[in-house]
Amino acid sequence: MNYLNEFYIPFKGLNIGVHNYRWEISHKFFETIDNSEIDDAAIEVELDLEKQERMMICNFKITGSVFVKCDRCLDKLELLVNKEDTLYIKFGAESGGDADDVIIIGDTEYQIDVSNLINEFITLSLPLKKVHPSDKKEGDGCNKEIINKLEELSGNNNVDPRWEKLKNLKLDK
Repeated sequence: MNYLNEFYIPFKGLNIGVHNYRWEISHKFFETIDNSEIDDAAIEVELDLEKQERMMICNFKITGSVFVKCDRCLDKLELLVNKEDTLYIKFGAESGGDADDVIIIGDTEYQIDVSNLINEFITLSLPLKKVHPSDKKEGDGCNKEIINKLEELSGNNNVDPRWEKLKNLKLDK
């Protein structure tokens, strides 16, 4: 059985009104997603799906924490996730959508997979630069051994003498 099957919502049989869904997201969710940078997670996702005659309104509330690798030292880094987002799903002749918060699905569709939406919301809520926070007393929270090794390796700037001679070359324009 595919783990992501529980994120399929069959909306054809739903009555008009608000329907509530809740999922606990862990490392198992991100293991099934290709190219995920998230190693582990403890996230709660709540979805209030309001079904109307020709559209659905999905209100997502995502709270918890994820564990990723620090961009500086590659140690485990915990980042908090607290995101609320609304997505509009309209029924139409063709699938697609022009806006970021609107999805148009065909009239023949009977279910929607929200796993990709949840993954996108979580991933987009993470900062671009994922590093341990700095502490005034301790310095940054990165692994000291790794940082020292990186500094040691980067301090070794042996330049090939052929490249050094090219620096003296002057080009007239």
